[in-house]
Amino acid sequence: MPLTLLRSCAAALLLAAPLCASETVTREQALDAVRVFDANALGNLTGTATPQQASDAVAKASNTLLRFALDSDDVVVDLGMDSVPWCDVKRGIADMTHSGERGLLLAAYLSGSVKSQLQSGRRDPNPYAGWTAMLRVYRAMKVREDVAVPEAEVLLAKQRDGTLEAFAAEALNRSKDKLSRAYGPGAQSTPQTAVTSVP
Repeated sequence: MPLTLLRSCAAALLLAAPLCASETVTREQALDAVRVFDANALGNLTGTATPQQASDAVAKASNTLLRFALDSDDVVVDLGMDSVPWCDVKRGIADMTHSGERGLLLAAYLSGSVKSQLQSGRRDPNPYAGWTAMLRVYRAMKVREDVAVPEAEVLLAKQRDGTLEAFAAEALNRSKDKLSRAYGPGAQSTPQTAVTSVP
């Protein structure tokens, strides 16, 4: 099944979600969104009956996860270029090649990051859990549609050679350094930096 509709919906909602005012997303709703995303994001029909239903489910789950990541004090998700190099959150992805695929990968990253932190009970901006979730979706995307996203390829190569976790720690340190330079040493621990996008 082509994933074009899935990617388009996920990308559109991820980019529009900050503009939508709505109720606060609870921890339980976020975990449910992770389950729905995981069941439908790979384009299989295990979670729903039709491709359109899967697309709608991915779009809704992506929106919920983004709202939770932006608003909740339970998680810290780094959206800076060191953690999401395939998706420039500040400028947007509409003009990038494979923008729909990049939006779906961002949603997968959010899903993995949120899931890991909620299950561990520990706020941790390290991108490793998000990357592994994103790479799972990326590998399926490559097989089904022969799509290549250069920044994801770099991370996939590091996963294959066993250096992804160490690279994630380095990315986190680079991101923290950028935050410190931009906002001062205490910026890393304030709630306002729950989602970072420092250039």
